[in-house]
Amino acid sequence: MIKKIYILFVIAMLTNSVFGQFVGKDNLSVALFYMQKSELDSAKKYIDLSIQEDTITSSPKKLYYRGFIYKELYKSIDKENKVSTYRLTAIESFTKLLTLNVDTNEFSESGAKILNYLATTLYNDAARLLDPDNYQTAIVNYEYYRNTMLVVNPNIDLRTQDAKFKLALASMLNRPAETEKGLDSAQVNQIEKLYLEVIAIDPNNPGANYNLAILYYNEAADIINNMDYDMDIEKLNEVQDHCIEIFLQALPYMKKSYELNYKIKETLIGLSNIYYGLNDMEKSDFYKAELEYLEAGDRHKELKIKIKELEDKGMNSAEEYKKYNTELQNLLNKYKDLEKEK
Repeated sequence: MIKKIYILFVIAMLTNSVFGQFVGKDNLSVALFYMQKSELDSAKKYIDLSIQEDTITSSPKKLYYRGFIYKELYKSIDKENKVSTYRLTAIESFTKLLTLNVDTNEFSESGAKILNYLATTLYNDAARLLDPDNYQTAIVNYEYYRNTMLVVNPNIDLRTQDAKFKLALASMLNRPAETEKGLDSAQVNQIEKLYLEVIAIDPNNPGANYNLAILYYNEAADIINNMDYDMDIEKLNEVQDHCIEIFLQALPYMKKSYELNYKIKETLIGLSNIYYGLNDMEKSDFYKAELEYLEAGDRHKELKIKIKELEDKGMNSAEEYKKYNTELQNLLNKYKDLEKEK
């Protein structure tokens, strides 16, 4: 038994000795040796030393393996870190690799694929960081994503992703508007800028058009609600004129939302209120009537379903059945009147 163990020990020593003879003494070779053994900390140490040896530009091979080692470190120990320096170093290495001015670069194809993967992780992390405490980091990560994708493919069209991110960011920043706290002027300006940027990319973006209109409308409504009516007539007229300007800003975006049939009931309320603020009662009543027409149609469907359910149960004589039928008849009469007004 002892003899067998001794033989195995000798074989292992010889194997390691022979393998060691094939490992170069330069830092890059040592880094690759440790990388193959998945000893990433040691691989990092030697690949960094290898890069430091270069006074001008590192070779494609060095840049590729530096990026690869740092990418593996990111995946194995730092993936939950949304600002991982391992990831950024990997991106920096692959970016340099793909922008080298060399005749042949055998590592470029693989490097581009890994860079695309790293860019995707940046985009996903940016999306996850869209909250009041972390959105600044989300913006930084998205910019890294954008720049990285342009390295992978300089001709890529990122407008759809840009619009999505800006809209999500604006929506997150706009949430305090739904609370008593509200938004300050700096926040309003920041959100307005984002919605306008989305619309510049995609003029038919329904969410951006609707939310920008609401942003303007709320701004004017807040001024009116907090107005001091004891102010002199000249100041009062000045404030009212300013509110009219804001309502006019909101109008084209709410109209676009209407054209796009987006959140149609909310949009009709918005149009009716905006025209009311502009003292155009005819148009305000027009959109209010259209809203009533839609709501009457929805209620008509609900009542038909409820009546059918009661009929199926044989409850035609129930008080509830009679009540629904009476409401339905009244609704049909109102529906006809609204139909005439349209």
